[in-house]
Parts: sequence; structure tokens; C-alpha cells
Amino acid sequence: MSSVESLQKKIPLNNQIGLIGLLLCAFSSPLIMPLNIIAISEKFISATNGQIGLIATFETLFISISSITLSRFVNKLNRKKIFFVASLFVMAGNFLTIFAPELNYVILSRMISGLGSGAIVATVVATIARGSNGQMTFALLNSGVGVMGILLPFLLPIIIASNGMEGAYSLHFLISLFTFLFLYLIKLEDGENDEINSMESYKGFTGWIAMFGTSLVFLAHAGIFSFSAKIGAGLGISVTQIGYIFMSGGVLTIFGPLVAGFVGQRFGSLAPCLLLIIVLLVTGVIIPNVTSPIIFYIAVPICGMIPMIMTPFYLGAMAKLDPTGGLAAAHPAFSTMGGAAGPVVMGYVSDWQGFTGIGWVVLITILMGIPLISIALMEADKK
Repeated sequence: MSSVESLQKKIPLNNQIGLIGLLLCAFSSPLIMPLNIIAISEKFISATNGQIGLIATFETLFISISSITLSRFVNKLNRKKIFFVASLFVMAGNFLTIFAPELNYVILSRMISGLGSGAIVATVVATIARGSNGQMTFALLNSGVGVMGILLPFLLPIIIASNGMEGAYSLHFLISLFTFLFLYLIKLEDGENDEINSMESYKGFTGWIAMFGTSLVFLAHAGIFSFSAKIGAGLGISVTQIGYIFMSGGVLTIFGPLVAGFVGQRFGSLAPCLLLIIVLLVTGVIIPNVTSPIIFYIAVPICGMIPMIMTPFYLGAMAKLDPTGGLAAAHPAFSTMGGAAGPVVMGYVSDWQGFTGIGWVVLITILMGIPLISIALMEADKK
């Protein structure tokens, strides 16, 4: 056992449940962005794809800003106070969206919510990365995302059909109220892991280079996935059917990260991550060019689940490079940075070249990101 591993403490069950539940409740809106886009576009029918994509971009941009800021200071702040204040921001943003009369007010409301979501995700990830059972906890977290990936696609199409955008964000507001319940379960003692707090922060370069590669991969994924519902609608697939497709992806996401957690502990991160990125590349090119509903039914769930399965491998590697958790805490910022650019880039590309143009953007960005990510994963696998 290395000296760093001997300083890490096991995350207790109550903290695992609390941290995972808190993040999921704060992140319900970003998790199901394609259906949110459908709800918003049905309310503002004159808006272009680029304008609708701008809403998703601003929300994820502010998630990124908040999480990158917190990642630099999270070890010096009271984490439970961060969780409490950030939860209030998420609730406020969801509540204001319900009553937003025009697109600009929707954007402002999603920016407020994004600040809270970003603070929560950065602090949760940093806390998990410091635990001796961090990689498996990340796997459990992403399996929780799979559960949400079943519940939200089941509920939202029904709610959107009857109550539109207002109903969709009423559900997100209701879910965000449960952050206080999970916050109560989290017990973080002052001075916990003092030895790790005293360690020098990460000074390497490969981890940060990998973060930029992650941004490119998530740009491709967020861009194609945000408009997958509209692509399906163009094939004659109803919103309810698209919800069922997302649900099937949620089922896969429950078990995929758990398998990833076990595999990553035994076989490292590089090979599994590269395999998953290649699968993302293939499905990301297929979806915008698809002409058969059957192919759409197959490709979308696979494409949707890839980041959730890849994350335990990736964050496990980042925790090896930086045991203080700071590097892992920055991951949400860079992934959402790419996620922020994805919807607006793909929105304007689709306005210009149609959905087929999105496939070329997916191809180029992922091929650029692969070597940047691989360097850090190779270094981490040697530790």
C-alpha cells in the first residue's frame, strides 16, 4: 500500500448515499437535456435550433464556471455549507424557469441553477476522490444516474404532453427539494483527512491536458445527444417513444458503471476508456445520419450511456494522479465546458448544414481528444 493510500479513509455508507443522492437531485435538469429542449421548443415555437441550444449552453457553461472555481478552493471550505447554498441556487433556478415568459428569462434562470449544480458536483467529486473506495463510489454514482435515466424519461414525456415546459421544470424543482434530505445524511467532520489536506496540490501537466481532451469528447457527446430527440422526431418517433428509448439507456447505465468500477480496479483505465470513446465515435456519427427508426433505437441508448460508463475509469485515473481530489474536482468543469459548447455548436451547424453536418463535428472533435486523454491515462496506469 502506498503512503497516499494509507492516508485515505473509506467513505462510509451514509456519506455514499448522501453524496450520490444530493448530486442526482441537483442535476436532474442537465441529465435529461434533450427532453428539456423539446419542452422549451414547444413553448417557444418560433425559436431556432441555435437559440434553443443556447439555453443548454448557458446552463452547462455556468455549471463549468462554478465547478472549476470550487475545484481550486474546495479543500479549504466548509463542504456542507457549500452544499446548502448551492442547493438553494438549484431550487431558485428551477422555480424561476417555471414562470419564465420568454427565452431570455429561461436563460437567466438556467444560469442560476447551473451555478448551484456546478458547485455541488465539484464538491461531491472532490470528496469522493479522497476516499480509499472512491472508484467504486464513482461507479455507484453513475449507476444512480442510470436510475434517474429510467425515471425521468418515463415521467417527463407524460408531463410535457399535459403541462409543457412549466410541468417539466416543476418536476425538476420538486426533485431539487430532496437535496436537503440527502444533505442531512452527510457527516463530514472538521479536519477529516488532514494529512491529505496538507499534501501539495497537483503540479503535473498531463492531467490538465487530459481535461481539455475530455472537453472535446463531451462537446461531441452533448451536441449529438441534445438534439437526438429532435432527430428522432424527424423520423416520426413520438416524444413518448423517445422517452422509452432514453429509459432503455438508463437500464444499461445502471449496470455499466458497476462493471466499470470492478474492471478499473483490476485492469487500469487506458484500454477501457479508448474502447468506449471509439464506440461513442461510431454511434455519434450514425445518429445524425440515421434513416431507420430501428437503428435510432439501438444507437441512441448506447451513445447516451458511454460517458457514464467511462467516468469511473477516468476519475479513478485522475485520483491516482492527484490524491487530494483537486484534479478530479475539475473534471465536471471541463466536461461541462465541452457540454456547454456542444448544443449551441451543433444547433448552428444543423441550422446551416442539417443534422448530417453534426456527424462531421463529432468525428473531428473526438479524434482530437483521444491522444490528449491517452497521455494522462497511461501515466495513471503506471502508478
